[in-house]
Amino acid sequence: MRHVIKLGAAALLAFAGPALADDGCSKDSECKGDRICVQRQCVDPEPGTAAAQPRTATDQQAIPAKFEPARGDTPSSAGDSGRPAVLDSTINRHLGAYIRPDLGFGYVRSSASQNGVDASISGFAGTFGIAVGAAITENQILAVHLWDLVATSPTITSGNTTLNNPNATLTFVAIGGEYTGYYAGNVYLSISPALTRGTLAVNGTSQNTSWGFGLRAALGKEWWVSNHWGLGMVGHLSFTANQDTGTNPPMWTSWGATVAFSATYN
Repeated sequence: MRHVIKLGAAALLAFAGPALADDGCSKDSECKGDRICVQRQCVDPEPGTAAAQPRTATDQQAIPAKFEPARGDTPSSAGDSGRPAVLDSTINRHLGAYIRPDLGFGYVRSSASQNGVDASISGFAGTFGIAVGAAITENQILAVHLWDLVATSPTITSGNTTLNNPNATLTFVAIGGEYTGYYAGNVYLSISPALTRGTLAVNGTSQNTSWGFGLRAALGKEWWVSNHWGLGMVGHLSFTANQDTGTNPPMWTSWGATVAFSATYN
């Protein structure tokens, strides 16, 4: 009986031994040759199917986890590239093209003396001006300035004679350069040296002075009402000196004080 059991056990081991050699795998490397591990058994791969290969460190490096651009690919600031920085927005700033018209009223007086006789022309006056130019730096403006003073129905005095003539008009025109500086609160100061000329028209007959020197100083304040327009008020003080025409002509010296509404585009 013992011999029968031994023979049966030996036969069982001989039959199961080859199967156990290939059974119980957990990965392909435990199988011999090109065999692969399928359901914990080593089997031959199907034709056309490559055996799985473990991923190497080189393979891991070839597939980056996340793409990031190189430092040189990122946009650089104006300072990094060496180019000057672009100016900020020009909204509500005094930069670039400049236009400033104004319209107002006030008083003008012109006087002269000849052969001991004093003469003067004075009265209520209107004024109009326009300056066109550009900013040389922020808040610093250079422009060409055209302005006038016009008094209708002025009072004319010569010696002891005074005449209120409704048919007379005294006009001064001026053209020249202008410098304007803007300060805190959008307050501005302008100086305008100019060439000037006076004209007195009486009953349809006009008489002109020679071209002379003039100067207008202005102090104003404006408030921004849009991105590039400001509105405000300005006070003018104007001066002209003009030689009359004719023989031994007198010099007419004139002063004007006016206030005006101003508008600035910048």
